[in-house]
Amino acid sequence: MKQAFLEDTAETFKTYVYENNRKLVPTSATITVYKPGSTEKLIDGAAMTIGSDGLLSYALTAAHNDIADENYKAMISYVYNAATYYLTLFYDVVNSKLVKVITDDDITAELPQLKDNNWRVHGTADSGSTTTIADAELKRYEDDYFTGGTAYSLAKDETREITDFDSATGTVTTTAFSSAIAAGEKYILTRSYSKEIQRAFEKIEEMLNRTGKRPHLILDPYDLREVHIYYSVAEVCKGLVTGNKTLWWELWQEYDGKARAVFDGINFKYDASNDGYIADSEESGRLTTLRSGRS
Repeated sequence: MKQAFLEDTAETFKTYVYENNRKLVPTSATITVYKPGSTEKLIDGAAMTIGSDGLLSYALTAAHNDIADENYKAMISYVYNAATYYLTLFYDVVNSKLVKVITDDDITAELPQLKDNNWRVHGTADSGSTTTIADAELKRYEDDYFTGGTAYSLAKDETREITDFDSATGTVTTTAFSSAIAAGEKYILTRSYSKEIQRAFEKIEEMLNRTGKRPHLILDPYDLREVHIYYSVAEVCKGLVTGNKTLWWELWQEYDGKARAVFDGINFKYDASNDGYIADSEESGRLTTLRSGRS
């Protein structure tokens, strides 16, 4: 999805570059930004920060974001294997941003069966440190399966956020415990559905764009809360599908259909005038879908 940054607020522009279905890690990169519909440069060939995983980032200041408008053009030049490549992206500066207002608890409350499917894993550490738990039994889970979730140490009676999970080594990385995790120490890992929640959110944003609505002009995110929960549950179930007509396949189809039905009937507060306020005439906007044939 196109990035959006709040007016008069310092935020960070981020992107990856790809080749053959994998992220590249460039040796250097610069960014040039043009004002919307103009050849005037807002940023001229500034160096970008490159993360270890290839994430390219540039810190936009409040001055860079002082005018709300659409389609700022960011031209990125990056060097990889001694060759220079180019990428053009667009972003918006907006008065408000549509945000997520659901959590993992909303997902499991909607479909409690998810708690029975490796949502919580009990184990015994082979080794560890203040920020890691290593257990060969965890190698059966995919990379980042537990990332965003929590790790609980029974011996310490402490819960910490999981910041990374490496399947190859069966190692969970966490925020720091008060002391190192010892071999033989029992733990409980609870996974997060943050990736599925994010995918569902991006799907809703794309659907809004396809209906001609701009997500940042929906000022009350709670108008979309129900549809976001349903699409998130659908994403989780889809990831558990092992074949057609299985339980998880049926639940995926059911929740995807429920989400679409709610989306088609939503009445919401839409700031059509883009002034940051909701007038009486803007309080009951109805989404119109491509499927209905209305504009």
